[in-house]
Amino acid sequence: MRMEQVVVGLGFTAVAGGLVRMAMTPAALIWGTDSTQELWAGLIACWLMAIGSLGLFLAQVQQTGVLGLISSLALTLSNMITACLVWSTMLGAVPPDGSLVLPINSLLMLAGLVIFAAVTWRGGILPRWAAVLLLVWPFVTLIPGTEAYGAVLWGLAYIGLGLPVWLNKKAAPVKGWAEL
Repeated sequence: MRMEQVVVGLGFTAVAGGLVRMAMTPAALIWGTDSTQELWAGLIACWLMAIGSLGLFLAQVQQTGVLGLISSLALTLSNMITACLVWSTMLGAVPPDGSLVLPINSLLMLAGLVIFAAVTWRGGILPRWAAVLLLVWPFVTLIPGTEAYGAVLWGLAYIGLGLPVWLNKKAAPVKGWAEL
């Protein structure tokens, strides 16, 4: 199997992760926050998005370089930690008070999102609107009453980034900062 085929498969994985992440919203609205349905969707989305993040990086490796690698690894690790947290919630095990897992994971995810969105924007290979959604969705969850809709934007961002990778329809790279 050639590397290009691997990247295309990882692009599909990112799209699948985005679709499953988006399924969290109707599950939360119908069955409630932290319902079994929402948690299963979140767990599966975390696994798929962790793997798909690497494909999103590999699709633009020439343009994103070391920062792209670091940010995609941060997103992958953060998604895996989130999957562990979701699994513990499903089991009824809550991290003890004073645990640093949640704040460290949140900072890791936020740093990964900001850096990955910036290098994706700068690279110009994948859709820039999807890179912007990576920056927007965490803040939407801070607005009271819109928490469940952040998953839709997060999933849509991964679909927007993963679709051109999966379909092998990436744009030509941006030549310099002047085009930004």
